[in-house]
Formats: sequence, C-alpha cells, structure tokens
Amino acid sequence: MHQILLLLLLIPALSVSPTLFYDDFNDGTADGWHEISMVEYEVVDGMYWMHGGYEENHGISFNGDAAGFMSVPDYSATCLVLPETGTFFGMMIRFREDTPYNLMLVLSEPHQSLRLYRWHWTTIEILDHQPFEVNLGQEYRIRFEVSGTDYRGRAWTDDSADEPDWWMVSATDTLSAPGSVALFCAGLSDVSLSCLFDDVDVTGIPEGFNTATWAVLKTLFGR
Repeated sequence: MHQILLLLLLIPALSVSPTLFYDDFNDGTADGWHEISMVEYEVVDGMYWMHGGYEENHGISFNGDAAGFMSVPDYSATCLVLPETGTFFGMMIRFREDTPYNLMLVLSEPHQSLRLYRWHWTTIEILDHQPFEVNLGQEYRIRFEVSGTDYRGRAWTDDSADEPDWWMVSATDTLSAPGSVALFCAGLSDVSLSCLFDDVDVTGIPEGFNTATWAVLKTLFGR
C-alpha cells in the first residue's frame, strides 16, 4: 500500500520530457547550424557530414531551439555518431564561443574509451573516462546531459536493443549559461577528419525527475 501511495506522489515527476530541438537532416540541409571551423560541412543521404581538416584539425557546428542557442540551461542531448577518420567524435552542451573553455563528451578511437573533457580551446583536461570499444565505420549513439552543475554522459552501439540506464562518465562544472548543442570531430594536425551525425534530439529535464527519483523507484520495485 505504501509503495502505491509513494508511486502516486512520483507520477507528476514522471512526465515525458519535452522535445526542445530535433534535426534528422532528412530535408537535405543543415539550415540553422553554425559552422565555425575550416572543414567541409554537407548533408549526404540524410546525415550531416564533417570532413577535411587540413587547415584545422577539428570541426564544430552548433545549434539550439532559440536561433541557434538553447532556451533553457538544463537539457539532455542525444545523437547518432558515425566516425570514419580522426581521434575524437562527439558533442558539447552549453557550448559558447566566448567562454574560456567548454565541456566535451567524445568517443576516443586512440584511447578506446568514452571521455569527458574540459576543452580550453588550445589544451584539454580530462574529467572522467570509461573504457568503450570504438571502431571506425560503426554507428554509435551518445547522450550528454546537464542539470545544474552536474554533467553526465553515456554511449552505446546503434544496434543495441536499449539505451543503458547508467551514466558512464560524470563531472561537475559551474558553466551555467544555456549555450548551444555542438557536434564535434577532431583529427590529427596533418591528417584529415571525417564523421557523420544524425538524429540530434534535445529534450528538457522534467522538474523533480532526477537520479534520486530513479533510485527510489528501483528500491521500491526491485529493478
């Protein structure tokens, strides 16, 4: 009986997260995306392709639900990532060009891991990492989420049945402006890069629906 009463109290917090921004590139364009580094950007077969990189060794493109920026500071972003050439493949959230650094979640092919970095534009600082097999030419999905000062991420192969329910990497940071969702790919200084992205999906985080809520549910129902 007590379990049922507590569940009824939690139901309002279990509402579906609202979609804030979505792009599957099926219209054949990347309208609204702001491309800020000197690589090639184009939509091919319904996927957003970054490639080139001889002048610069990284590609960045950002967007959001409010003229290229996010309207709220707390949100959860997912996308499909298909790495082809390079070292790091992933995304940034609360991204801004005018900050001294940004937080980056990437699949690292050289390290065979999922990595959370603080990127100071010219240097990077690793905050957390988790072993994860990264194969060039294979599709993955990643989720990068921020709530308050908490940043967390996970990754899974696109052919997996379900998204994992646990966070692989996490860190805290005081970046507070909503910023933008940014797609990112990095190569070596003298080697071109190539990565395709798809199904960029950004949702809000319902108020009161957090890790503690999940913990209560799992305790109650033994899952």
